[in-house]
Amino acid sequence: MPIVGLIHSTRLVIQAVHDVVAKADPELEIINVLDEGLLKCLREGAYHRVGPRMAALAKELEEDGAELIIVSCSSLSPYVDGVRDKLNTPVIKIDEPMVQWAVENHSRIGVVMTNPTTQSPTASLIREVSRRLDKEVKVEYRLCDEAFARLNRGDVQGHDAAVVEAVKNLLQEVEIVLLAQISIARVVEQIHPSIRGRVLSSLDFIGKELPR
Repeated sequence: MPIVGLIHSTRLVIQAVHDVVAKADPELEIINVLDEGLLKCLREGAYHRVGPRMAALAKELEEDGAELIIVSCSSLSPYVDGVRDKLNTPVIKIDEPMVQWAVENHSRIGVVMTNPTTQSPTASLIREVSRRLDKEVKVEYRLCDEAFARLNRGDVQGHDAAVVEAVKNLLQEVEIVLLAQISIARVVEQIHPSIRGRVLSSLDFIGKELPR
């Protein structure tokens, strides 16, 4: 039975990612690991601690037999390349398949996020994919930082309403909107069906990357 390892930086996304992977292939064995200190390091500027912590988690998953490792936190994307260099097991940035599709198919892209640590890594990933595809795209970013605080306080309704409003407003300026964090992926179902097809989450793409 193939094993997939999932590295998380917040408990808020574990169930969502686990469920998508399990649904894509019920035969997979899934190992979840959580280190909430990774985001704390980013917030406090202790960047030198992030790569080694991620590499240690990934190495343990490799030793446990994982054939694929997925890092579910968009803010950690810049550190994935360094982790890859230390392993024989493939390591995926959760947003990369979504960004690849978006850049291939659109020229005006919007990105909505609630965590301020997310914009820089997401922008870097979009630039990286754009260079790889030799295509120029225009990107607009919207940060709903209060929504993230509301979610951590348990105000799910207030969080979701703020994200939906940001998405609706941004869609007036761009062709497609990417939800830059798994923690906001569920709001897709709350967006009107007439525009829902223009809103993407990395959960829509990650199942295609799984080992068969």
